[in-house]
Amino acid sequence: MQLRLFEGCLDGSVDPDAWAPEPLELVVDTERDQVGVVVGRDAGTGRITLRPPEGGRVWHPSKCRRANAMDRLRARVIQQNREGRRW
Repeated sequence: MQLRLFEGCLDGSVDPDAWAPEPLELVVDTERDQVGVVVGRDAGTGRITLRPPEGGRVWHPSKCRRANAMDRLRARVIQQNREGRRW
């Protein structure tokens, strides 16, 4: 199975047939190897904005892919670990 990368994040050329992340979709920034939630997308350039699922600073990835089951599990474990801390 080949994963399609969304190349329209920074270079401005958006392929209309390419996968485009939707708001609140969980994706992986392939350069940072970090899971993020799509919080915004510029329709003109295709540039998306991500934030960590547990909250935090937003960033603009240059390449990203859909999150698979392992990525979603990783995000859920991070969220549960943060919620479990009571100090």
